[in-house]
Amino acid sequence: MITLQRISEDNLEDVLKLRASEKLVAPNSYSLAEAYCCLQAIANGEIPPKFALMPFAIAKGEIIVGFAMIGFEDGGDVYSDGSIYWISRLMIDEQHQGKGYGKAAMAALINLVKTKPNNCEAKYIYTSYVPENNIAAKTYAGFGFIKTEQVLDGEDVVRLVF
Repeated sequence: MITLQRISEDNLEDVLKLRASEKLVAPNSYSLAEAYCCLQAIANGEIPPKFALMPFAIAKGEIIVGFAMIGFEDGGDVYSDGSIYWISRLMIDEQHQGKGYGKAAMAALINLVKTKPNNCEAKYIYTSYVPENNIAAKTYAGFGFIKTEQVLDGEDVVRLVF
């Protein structure tokens, strides 16, 4: 069974050691730095707490097999007319790919968003992927994500309505 674990001293080193087989996702160290900067902005009163980025270790039992991060955006923007969740990172370590862990992690992330973490309500989940990443495209489509017309940093943007 795949679970999502908050990043802690217990799993930080394992998360930093993870590597994707191809450069299709930002390094986990960069993502954790983004989450830290977001927390600093919250602490300084620059943004509300509900906008916190939420990084997770993806675990199969006691073994950390991947990393994911979600965020919340309030109000209309280029992607939506309402509040949204964004899955900004999802990666499975190269040693653990091809075992269904990415699909299981996506299901866990969708279920988490449906619980309204940080008391944030939204009806959409967005994510994006490098156009050459056919596995991601197929996986997201299997969950009901629909490709939008938007492109973000060269990545195709997809949306799930729930």
